[in-house]
Amino acid sequence: MRLGPWRRLRRSRAAGRSTAGTALATAAVLSCLIGGITAVARGEPAWTTYHHDAGRSGYDPDGASPLPPSLAWQSVDLGGPIWGQPLVLGSRVYVATVANGLYALDAATGAVIWSRTAGPPVPSSQLPCGDVSPTVGIVGTPVIDPAAAEIFAVADVWNQATGKAQHVLVGYGLTSGVEVLRTPVDPANAEPKDYLQRTALNLDGGNVIFGFGGNDGDCGTYRGTVVSAPESGGAPAFWQVPIAVKTQSGGAVWGTSGPIVDSQGRIFASTGNPNPGGEKATVYDESDSLVALGPALNPIGYFKPPSWEQDSNSDTDLGSAGPELLPGGLIFQAGKNGTGYLLDETMGKGTPAVFSQQVCGGAGSFGGDAYYAGVIYVACSNGTQALAYNQAARSFAPTWKGPGDAAGPPIVSAGLVWVVATHGSRPGTKLYGLDPATGAPRYTETLPSAAVDHFASPSAAGGRLFVATGTTVTAYQIAVPPPGSGSAIVPPPLPPQAAPTRQPSVAATLASTSLTVNSSGRLTVKVRCPAGVTVCKGTITLRTLKAVLAEAGPLAVARGGRARAAILTLATGTFRVPGGHVKAITLHLRSRAMRLLRRTHVLRARAVLVIRDGAGTLRSSRATVTLHLARGRRR
Repeated sequence: MRLGPWRRLRRSRAAGRSTAGTALATAAVLSCLIGGITAVARGEPAWTTYHHDAGRSGYDPDGASPLPPSLAWQSVDLGGPIWGQPLVLGSRVYVATVANGLYALDAATGAVIWSRTAGPPVPSSQLPCGDVSPTVGIVGTPVIDPAAAEIFAVADVWNQATGKAQHVLVGYGLTSGVEVLRTPVDPANAEPKDYLQRTALNLDGGNVIFGFGGNDGDCGTYRGTVVSAPESGGAPAFWQVPIAVKTQSGGAVWGTSGPIVDSQGRIFASTGNPNPGGEKATVYDESDSLVALGPALNPIGYFKPPSWEQDSNSDTDLGSAGPELLPGGLIFQAGKNGTGYLLDETMGKGTPAVFSQQVCGGAGSFGGDAYYAGVIYVACSNGTQALAYNQAARSFAPTWKGPGDAAGPPIVSAGLVWVVATHGSRPGTKLYGLDPATGAPRYTETLPSAAVDHFASPSAAGGRLFVATGTTVTAYQIAVPPPGSGSAIVPPPLPPQAAPTRQPSVAATLASTSLTVNSSGRLTVKVRCPAGVTVCKGTITLRTLKAVLAEAGPLAVARGGRARAAILTLATGTFRVPGGHVKAITLHLRSRAMRLLRRTHVLRARAVLVIRDGAGTLRSSRATVTLHLARGRRR
């Protein structure tokens, strides 16, 4: 379904892709519609797809003048956890949630410019298995088409009346968030509840490219699928793994970086193992492989690892990470078995690897990799691994390995390798800036809220780095914005002869999100005020994350009152912290909150910090915290 004049515009563009004249005419019409040429053409900040580009390089060209990282802002709660990478174009950041929300934020302040919902998300309880919660909505990273000034995402939408789910490709205009596309994209005869759209989206000649796999746990019946859906709203094309085992299930296309697209429009996707259901997989069926597809999803070739049979029968997916396009016409691919392969872009059916070597030291690779200046940075589950790539010899050699918990998919910006510490399935609470020569942490930043996606990866553009931190986005200033980027934070001019003053410009944050409460209800909260600010002063409030059963109290019960479910305020207080310092603030839990904690021993809560001055609120930040009853004092 298409809306308004965009339908006519899209048809014109899709019909005229083969002629330069029509393409130029379309570009001219787009310029008029969006008020000028695209942000990319103006040289403005751009990170429009997962790891920056269609080949997933993970390199940000804007960080030419590095700065020590400093917290710029944390957005408000966006209503649902974020499992994808933030995207950037011009002065805006775009992000989607598993609650099916899609947001445009101001890159300089984090303020919400517009928000849209793609429809009711699927309650996690309605799926046979999985690890995305509390709902499944937009999980894969969206993609921006700068020429069309539109953003696309795949949403899992729930129909309460029928109890059915459906995956839908949705598109929105970047300027105002107007919906321009809504196309069903489930494969024929599929049970949508058994499919998870986990991969990042990509673009290929006016089509949106992405993969389908199964839910965590591989319950139900699904086939790994690559989808090519026209931006013009036409019917999507599908390629599915020809699973040979009797279950006809498996071969997930699920690595978070998703399929890559080369300069010829060829699509490369890594696949996972079949689900034999007790049967041994012995017949090769393009599972646990790298497959090459034409722009129309016609099969071109595949790479079958020598260990295919063993990998397929031991859940050792090659497709746990997406492929990486390298200079010299080669592709890098690694997976759960930790072997790195170099493969020729011109691969045919059964083409062997150009070069292979163990790269993760007995661990596996998950998510996606990065490449810059002759070095491949591999996302290994035991820490980022750097490989020196020899294009002439068509080989690579290990150089260094980063900290063991620096396991998230890395990117390169402002002269450093940036990695979220997402070791195992634990939420990521740290951001590393690694030295590209040694792998040693040059900076270690504590995130104000944890990254819930255990394959979380930051993005960067315009001198800033952006991380999905739970239900918020957090931005760090890591470089001087490039000239003409329009990304600099410019303070208002001072009145004539006025003395310069330093005012709060960024939010105070918590230095720790694990809080211990003693038997009397007292707890200590450490509040951090960023450097470059004179003082952070304001209020802090702790509230329950969700409605809980609130006790009415003995007097009310005696009079016939009832307990009720409510969002409880647990504690409140004030803080005053000098810039560049961390200060301990003492709070006291309210009696009702203390009774609740004594029953549960552990309580998850939302902390809201608000900076105020005489003119009102300047900035707020939020964090999810865990309250623990002190050991030896539990009742």
